[in-house]
Amino acid sequence: MKTIVAGSVPCAVGMRSGDTSASMSVHGLCSKQYKEKTIHGIDISNWKADFNPDAVPFDFLVVQATWGAGEFTGNGIVRGVWTGADARIQRCIVLGKPFGYMHYIRGVGAEAEARFFTVNTLGYVHRGLPCVDWEAADNLAWNDVGYLDRFLGTYIALTRVKPLVYVQRSAMSAVAGIAAAHDCGLWVAQYADDAPTGYQQHPWNEDAYGCAMRQYSSHGRLPGYAGDLDLNVFYGDRTAWNKYVLAAPSV
Repeated sequence: MKTIVAGSVPCAVGMRSGDTSASMSVHGLCSKQYKEKTIHGIDISNWKADFNPDAVPFDFLVVQATWGAGEFTGNGIVRGVWTGADARIQRCIVLGKPFGYMHYIRGVGAEAEARFFTVNTLGYVHRGLPCVDWEAADNLAWNDVGYLDRFLGTYIALTRVKPLVYVQRSAMSAVAGIAAAHDCGLWVAQYADDAPTGYQQHPWNEDAYGCAMRQYSSHGRLPGYAGDLDLNVFYGDRTAWNKYVLAAPSV
């Protein structure tokens, strides 16, 4: 995904400047405040079935696990579940590395998709970081932010965990309010260009907006893998990552 759109939004979701207490909103991490405390990682889907977690350097790995509500089969996905996802996640657990697990929204029913994501990833809850992929491709609900709102509300009610919301920079302003309403962090995709690159400590346009995580290249090149990889920086250390993993709504 390539999104090179100028602009800025305020730091998402209510963290007080300098507040690092466990009681704070863990989804208010902002690149401007935390850019010196970062970990670096990769996200993969069924298109990277040849990815070996033992061979490639990363601090964290996000694995796309589910699509829609079970209606889709193809290219390694069987009834909405990538059959290769769990093996990669289990290797992260063995290696002692943080992992995330992602759902791709297809617009086939917000509540049904949230339930499907929950049921098929229940063993990862409070062990990995859940993420929601909100993109235009293959998403019948694109431009309907109410759909995303219903999905997040249902998923959080079912799991008591708040996922990151992945979105391209050009659509960030459309979903920022919904994410904030649910105290969910944003994972923003924006690339400077398509040039091959390794991990970057400070990606292009980093200070233009706040987000919990930034995907800055789809042409990452790392030892141990022959092709392109999506590269990301998480604005926080492993302790901050774990606060997302364990976060529950206030009661």
